[in-house]
This record gives sequence, C-alpha cells and structure tokens, in this order.
Amino acid sequence: MKNIKVKLTFNMALLLIWIVIFAGIAIVTPAFLTPDYIINVLLKNIIEIGMVALPMTLIIITGGIDLSVGNILVLCCVLGSMAASAGGNWMGLLVTIIVGLLCGLFNGLMIAKARISAMVATLATMYLYLGIARGISMGLQKKCVYTYDFANFMGNTVILGLPLQIWIYFILAILFTVLLGMTSFGRKLYAIGMNHNACQYAGIDTDKILIGLYTLCGLICALGSFIWMGRFTSVKYDAGTNFNLKVITIVVLGGTSISGGIGDMRGTIIGTLIIATLNSGLTVLNIPIDVQTVVEGTVLIIALIANAIVTRRSQKKRIIKVRSVSS
Repeated sequence: MKNIKVKLTFNMALLLIWIVIFAGIAIVTPAFLTPDYIINVLLKNIIEIGMVALPMTLIIITGGIDLSVGNILVLCCVLGSMAASAGGNWMGLLVTIIVGLLCGLFNGLMIAKARISAMVATLATMYLYLGIARGISMGLQKKCVYTYDFANFMGNTVILGLPLQIWIYFILAILFTVLLGMTSFGRKLYAIGMNHNACQYAGIDTDKILIGLYTLCGLICALGSFIWMGRFTSVKYDAGTNFNLKVITIVVLGGTSISGGIGDMRGTIIGTLIIATLNSGLTVLNIPIDVQTVVEGTVLIIALIANAIVTRRSQKKRIIKVRSVSS
C-alpha cells in the first residue's frame, strides 16, 4: 500500500478556516443553519461586495488597486435614480451603466496613460465620485435617493428559491474563474503583476489591458448598484465609504498578493464566504460592532500567516527539486 499524501494548499487551509467559523457559530446558534437564514441573510447581504471583489482580484493581480469602487457604486445609484425619476426605468438602467463604465474608464486612463500610481489615482477619484454624489443629492435638497422598478426587480426577485442576485453572482464567479485560470488573458495578468516592463517589451499591450480591467470593474459596480438600491430602497451619498475596504479585505483574505503576480479567484470566493459568515454570524450572536471588527481583522491576519507559510513551503520544494535535477 502506497502512502497517500495530501498536499495542503492555501485554498484548502482557507476552506478549513471557513468551516471552523461556520460550525462554531452554528453550534452556538442553531438558527444559523436554517436555509432561509443562509440564503436571505448570510449570502444575500454580501453579494454586492462579493461581485466587485471578482474584478478587484484581477486588478490586484496586475499590481494595481481600486479604492473608488464603493463611491462608483453609490454614484451609479444616485444618477441612475435621478434618471429613472425623470425618464423611467430604461433611462435609469442606461445612465447607471454609462456612469459605471465612464468612472472605470477614467480610472484606467489615469493609471495606464497618465502613469499615475493606481493607489494615488483611485484615492483621488474616490473623493471625486463621493463629492459628485454628495453635491448632486444635497443640491436637490435630498439626503437620500430612492429605488425604482428595475432596481426593485434586481434586488428582490426570487428564481427557483434563490434571490436573483445570488444567481448573478454564481454566473460571474464561474466566468471570472475561467477568465483568470483558463485563458491566455489570465496568464497575461499574472505576467503584468510580476514584471510590467518585461510584458511591454514582450509585446503585450498592457495599457489596453489595464484600461479594460478598470472599465470592467466600473461595469460590475454599476450592476451591483441595481441590487444595492433594490435591497435598501434608498441610498445616501456616503453609503459606500467602507465598501472599498471590505472588497479589498476579501481579495487579500483570499490569498491575492497586494504586490501583484499572485492570486486565485477560488480564494476570493472562499474569502467572500468567510466575511459573509462573520458578518451575519457575529450579528446574530449580538456581538458589538467594534468587537466584530477586531474578529475580522484577526481572521485576516491568520489567513495571511497561513498564506505565507504555504507559499514558503512550496518555494522550498521548488528549490529542492531544482537542486536535485541540476545535481
């Protein structure tokens, strides 16, 4: 009988962390295990953040970042709601998508063409989009903008027992997983993250790819804004303040290196489950919000340590293999 060796990957370690967290909360609160709670609280409340985390993973793998995603989403809500009030559902739909695309495109152009650091560029646009949303909503003497029919449809429709937004997330998760892991485009993203200049010398149009990524991220923010508006029925201009950090937390928790070149879409999906479980689980346990933040930070640190350990072990094995072959 040959000994069966199980290779511990970071995704496996991350999955074990999620199982332990989920089981621990379920033991204390059995209601946590009910299908209604899992679908309508645990999963439904994380969908917008999880959706935006998918393109954010691609961006961070290239060595970039987008700090403006929360404010793009809210700006889409504000302008889309205004357009729907003036011209109906189709006008709201069209304006929302155009706003998301333009915001993402502007980010991409600043980073790719103006050669501004992604962090600096999107930090600036984060405040720009926040200021526009605030100015428009306050200028109309409204602190909130309100939902409309299409947003209600996106945020509250149920298909085969599951909310529509969960189906949308499943489809997007599959598409982004295939895009990153099974296409030449995905390999180019890793290459850009590892050595941007070398990719340019190799003939890869890095500017076009980066502009496309940030524009895609803006489009996903627009899609998320429909769901966000439908679920909450009204949105304030500052509703996306912490959205950016939650998205980045999920991506980093999933094992994507903030330095670029390393990442995996499956890790991002598991990271989304972990944050969703923590958010809903700690709330149902009546844990104060400040303690919840500490717990989330602790889990992130544990995941980062696990990632570092697994990465070092894999690197050592590669070095040993190379030495054995050369000798």
